[in-house]
Amino acid sequence: MYAPPSHTPPFVLFDLDGTLVRPGSGLQRAHMDAMQAAVGELCDGVADFRYADGGLWYGEINLSGFTDAGTIAAMLRTHGVTDSNTAVAEVIGRMVLRVVRYRNQVAPEAFADEGLPGAVELVGNLREAGIAVGLSTGNAREVAFWKVDRLGLGAELRAGGFGDSARERHLVVAQGAAAFGAPGANGLIVGDTIEDVTAAHANGLPCLGVATGAYAAEELRLAGADLVVSDLADGNAALMIMDLIRLGSMRH
Repeated sequence: MYAPPSHTPPFVLFDLDGTLVRPGSGLQRAHMDAMQAAVGELCDGVADFRYADGGLWYGEINLSGFTDAGTIAAMLRTHGVTDSNTAVAEVIGRMVLRVVRYRNQVAPEAFADEGLPGAVELVGNLREAGIAVGLSTGNAREVAFWKVDRLGLGAELRAGGFGDSARERHLVVAQGAAAFGAPGANGLIVGDTIEDVTAAHANGLPCLGVATGAYAAEELRLAGADLVVSDLADGNAALMIMDLIRLGSMRH
């Protein structure tokens, strides 16, 4: 069910990898390299991540929709290390330090062209229309900020939900919605995975599915996405978002 009435402004929360950032991009690879190295400091025999069909894998684990905390916990279990909150937090900290060092070493313009078609423009258009925008991403907060900075969206996408400690996607969405006035907030999620869809609905929010990641448009529809676009360059994406916001306000 949708949440009770709210007087907060409408908002849109975007997933990052596969939604705003190209799957398998240099940004994502640098992120995962930092995670792999951080886990490797605690475990032996850490394998490489695998990028296939728009998705990310670790061994036989399909990581589409995983958070950083959830991914690290799964990796630790694979290597026989107890996935305690303390161990996960330690790896997150080591990963973030590596990302920060890397960020400070590369040129400011590096990775500037790794946004998916229409992503930057859509975020800007929504802001101009008076819609609040933010993030609902499995990335750790500092990693997410690095990526949106590289896309030129650092000023727009600062609030939301992140994957530093939340292992489940619905908790990321809940954190993101809370940043914009939930419960009872009128917003929606834009994401490329089935987990984005189910997490949005678990929090009483609609989801616009984007078929630029690991899942095809039909798979997102079957998962219950309220509307689906092939990519954010689709001229109907903004109109669909506005329609979902209007439907949400009517339910409220």
